[in-house]
Amino acid sequence: MSIQNAGLLPANILTTNQYESQQMKASTEEDALGRNAFLELFTTQLKNQNPLSPMDNEAFVAQLAQFSSLEAMQGVRASMEEMAAESKTEKFLIGSNLLGKTLNLDGRSVRGGAGRVVEATALMPMSADEAVFSVYDAESGQLIYREDFEKVKAGNLPITWDGKDAHGDEMPDGTYNFSMSAKKGDSRFAVPLTTEQNITAVSWDAESQTLKFEIEDGRILDMAAIDRIQI
Repeated sequence: MSIQNAGLLPANILTTNQYESQQMKASTEEDALGRNAFLELFTTQLKNQNPLSPMDNEAFVAQLAQFSSLEAMQGVRASMEEMAAESKTEKFLIGSNLLGKTLNLDGRSVRGGAGRVVEATALMPMSADEAVFSVYDAESGQLIYREDFEKVKAGNLPITWDGKDAHGDEMPDGTYNFSMSAKKGDSRFAVPLTTEQNITAVSWDAESQTLKFEIEDGRILDMAAIDRIQI
């Protein structure tokens, strides 16, 4: 039989309701109290229970199960932290092997200007009567540079932009958008562009738990932005 009237007990003896309240608080504040504090509350209650009305078997088993659950959660957390640390180490080792490697990137957005020469490749899906390569300021959308091609064959067409506008003036360092379209007969179609950049540094993003790759034009990329890596 449980004792519910706290007024009949010495101050150092807990009633069933008081103990359950303490256990609930210990469970909800696990991070603050921790495993040792939880065990101390449990053993203190056992030592100070009323010998004439000890804790019944069901309550005792329930509290043991609660402690076992806490132990299991602590073990899972430790295992997850260990796995995360091992994963970070493995990813860093992989990332260090990629330093100096060349990336094939989508060429629609590039870092250019300030004397930087940007080389791109137009992937012509078919021959064309004419094609137009354009460079736009990424912020304003203003056309910076345009180059026309005639009688273009299917395959890879090298494209070079020296970072200057149509008047030969050097553009400031910044982000620019490349675009290319071609025409064959009465049909006009978009032409995919790619650029090549070397990996210069690898860093770890603690928030996303992923590697970040810094490339030679100064951009920092996620692994998801990389389609191909080559020597």
